[in-house]
Amino acid sequence: MAPVLPIIDFGPFLDPEASLEAKKNVAFELDRACRDVGFFYLKNHGVSLELMTAMLDSAREFFETASPEEKERIALRKTAEGGDNARGWLSVRKPDAGSHEAVDFYRPVEATGPPYITGMGPNKWPSTPPNLKELSETYVEKVTSLGNSVMKAIAMGLGVDDEIFLSRINKAFWNLRILGYEGRKSKSKENAGIGQHTDFGILTFLLTDSTKNSLQVLDKTGEWIWADPIEGCYVCNIGDMLSEWTRNAYKSTLHRVCHNSDSLRISIPLFFDPNWDAFISPVISPGNGESDEKTRGIRYSDTFIRSVEKPLWRDPLTPPDSS
Repeated sequence: MAPVLPIIDFGPFLDPEASLEAKKNVAFELDRACRDVGFFYLKNHGVSLELMTAMLDSAREFFETASPEEKERIALRKTAEGGDNARGWLSVRKPDAGSHEAVDFYRPVEATGPPYITGMGPNKWPSTPPNLKELSETYVEKVTSLGNSVMKAIAMGLGVDDEIFLSRINKAFWNLRILGYEGRKSKSKENAGIGQHTDFGILTFLLTDSTKNSLQVLDKTGEWIWADPIEGCYVCNIGDMLSEWTRNAYKSTLHRVCHNSDSLRISIPLFFDPNWDAFISPVISPGNGESDEKTRGIRYSDTFIRSVEKPLWRDPLTPPDSS
């Protein structure tokens, strides 16, 4: 059966010899996908299949062979414990929302601590596999470059100056996450996955292994549809920041992971987010009957801190406000 999500060939937009008309066709196709679905496949994106495969293989090696001691050494820790609430390894066990393991890496910062401000600590790289840090840095460079290109295409589709976007993503606070969803056979009775949520950033570039029937997207009719992997393609979705930037013309879409396979599933999203200090406000003028809220907008760092301290998919790292 043909994929439900649109497949966008991004090659012409990246081709320096392609005509302006060809680039506009890609931009308009991307614009339509962001308005209609909020999810799409991206092919001919410039990231080699060899590099994508190497990332998947390295992530699998970590989850299959890293010792409990090594995972504990790089564990995510609260600010009160010398961590930054964001970087490191985490195991989630929630019968109601799903279980998984993850390691989070972010754009390097000049860390001053401990104690650290949320998100402002050092990355914690495992020693298994030994090439993961170098490989990941190469991968991040390629995908963040792609993120810049996609934002240029989005600006073209919207008919706005791309500098509005580019000036706020030139130091993108990216998040590379490697995830392992354990196989169900002879394992815990808990559901493996992540509960329904939207992503809070700009764009997500999702790379997964070939496991089908794991990622689900909520379509406009209220039906959950499968977004199975296509070799060589990214599954992309827009986040809450891009919804705000477009005055909700692009809507971030609910999605979830329901992993029921007997095999370990590897998933590597790269969350392409704005600069840490970026202020995001609508680039689209209000429509008829809408008020132009002069104060509308979001400071990315504020959203990030709220999201990682009180995430939907794990127990809160800080107690909820009781007021």
